Amino acid sequence: MKKTVLLLLLPIFAFTVEQLRVLPVNPTPEPETVVLAMAMPKDSQIFRKNPVYIQFRIDGYSLGAGSSQFPRSREIVASDMGQTVHIIIDNMSYFPVNNPAIDPFEESGWYYNTSYKFELPYELKEGKHVLRAFPARAYGESLKGDQTFKTVVFYVGDKKDDWSIDLAQPFITYNEPSEHYHYTADTPILLDFLVSNCELTRDGYKVKLSVDGKVNRVITSWPPYSIYGLPKGAHTIRLELLDAKDQLVKTPFNDVERKIQVH
Repeated sequence: MKKTVLLLLLPIFAFTVEQLRVLPVNPTPEPETVVLAMAMPKDSQIFRKNPVYIQFRIDGYSLGAGSSQFPRSREIVASDMGQTVHIIIDNMSYFPVNNPAIDPFEESGWYYNTSYKFELPYELKEGKHVLRAFPARAYGESLKGDQTFKTVVFYVGDKKDDWSIDLAQPFITYNEPSEHYHYTADTPILLDFLVSNCELTRDGYKVKLSVDGKVNRVITSWPPYSIYGLPKGAHTIRLELLDAKDQLVKTPFNDVERKIQVH
């Protein structure tokens, strides 16, 4: 799998939702030593029934710690959970994890090596499922190192391939904004997602951003962004991965909508 990256926005036409602006920001610095490893599920593992258990190990990254050392934490909303690992099943919204570790906390210099095991907080239907996982800062921004994004295909019940996904093909992973943060109209909102197995260019793959079906951008490079000016109320954020002909890349993860509330 090629390196997973975040991206840059270019306007298609003027915003139409009040004074909405989407502006690039500098990515938060991250160490090259962070490593996420999945212990469970293994690739193609079969869980005979619910519940499904997940276990991972994170090296060089302390879950539950704040991110106040970074200026970004004072610019956008942060979570009381601190740093977490975001877990996505299929194309559902992520849930954050900072559960108590299952092995003793080990400290060596600036490095932290900890394992976590927990029960999936909802039941899954029988059949094929895909897990995606990556660490994130307290304010939601994902880490994008070479060893921080993991995918696993697994099954519940029988090993039944009832839908198709090729994880070697280009796909996107929506991260923020999400329902996990209390957004306010006077605070910028993080736009953050990842792209796998392709590079984005003006003439090649690109990502289309829509807000409430009225605001559109084409994304062709990779800093995170702040969204300014979303008014109070419910909003829908949509991301689509497009090919060189501006057609949707047809895999299950490449057209994603999330609903958020601004207070």
